[in-house]
Amino acid sequence: MTSRSEATDTTPLPQSIALRAAEDDLQMLRVRLRTVAEFIHDPAYDFGARHALAQRLGLPVPTPASAAWQTKEATR
Repeated sequence: MTSRSEATDTTPLPQSIALRAAEDDLQMLRVRLRTVAEFIHDPAYDFGARHALAQRLGLPVPTPASAAWQTKEATR
């Protein structure tokens, strides 16, 4: 039987604190990965650099923009 003070104790367990910290770290890493993926697939940046970064990180490599798209963007 547990005492009344033990049953109403709301102090987080050390495991739950560690789990919350791990979940926060994971969320931060997901945001960073999304930012990197957006950069890799943004044709405004150098294709070679984006391609090399994607390969280095093991992410899907970007496809080169079509010549028509590049010409259209250059005339803006």
